Amino acid sequence: EFIELLNIGLNKSQVKMAGEVSEAKINPSGHVYFVLKDKKDGSVMNCAIWKHRYAIYGIELREGMEIIVFGHPNVHKTYGFSFIAETIEIAGEGELKKQYEELKKKLEEEGVFAQSRKRLLPKYPQKIGVITSRQGAVLADFLNNLGKFGFKVKMIDSRVEGQQAVADLLASIKTFKRQDIEALVIMRGGGSLEAMMAFNNELLVREVANFPVPVIAAIGHDKDAPLITLAADSAPSTPTAAAGLLSESWGQALL
Repeated sequence: EFIELLNIGLNKSQVKMAGEVSEAKINPSGHVYFVLKDKKDGSVMNCAIWKHRYAIYGIELREGMEIIVFGHPNVHKTYGFSFIAETIEIAGEGELKKQYEELKKKLEEEGVFAQSRKRLLPKYPQKIGVITSRQGAVLADFLNNLGKFGFKVKMIDSRVEGQQAVADLLASIKTFKRQDIEALVIMRGGGSLEAMMAFNNELLVREVANFPVPVIAAIGHDKDAPLITLAADSAPSTPTAAAGLLSESWGQALL
């Protein structure tokens, strides 16, 4: 009973921390158990990430790899204290860049980004799905520039920052698969490679490439184009430009 009481508080103690993987093994169940080490003083922490979470991020944990984890501590009734990771990501821009280039090459060779896969937006679209965060100016910029052409906009509020956004974005896309829409718009402002990592997730890129209606990815960036923009049917750099694409045929009809 005390352990159960303790875990009520521990589950609320969410934290993000970095360390070096000193051990990692995949259990027959598919769950991954690893040890995270602090290189400064040698402190170690037993960690676990559940099978379905591990599959999302496409990272193979190896000894010596530096990673960032987000999650909470937990006391198991039999095995004692450990840290339950909800997200994992590679630390360091050099490693992030390497992972980005490897995945980009793999998907290019499969033809996921091929121009022949791109679809044109329907003429005079009306039913639009939007995935973005309600926070910030992105949504307002999009709606203010959409024009008064009778658009019916359905919006799902999703996190769009870092690895924690991946699960939200995947769930949002799967929800819109069941909705009656003519185009899907995924938006966020610019940011660093680390901030954009959710949009370089392999599962997410494949969901966009195979979505049943055209996808507009308005994801601002400086240097490396997020892989989701390469898989999308259209990739304007701003929410304002995305709104312009949807309004274009309506505006021409008025001329």
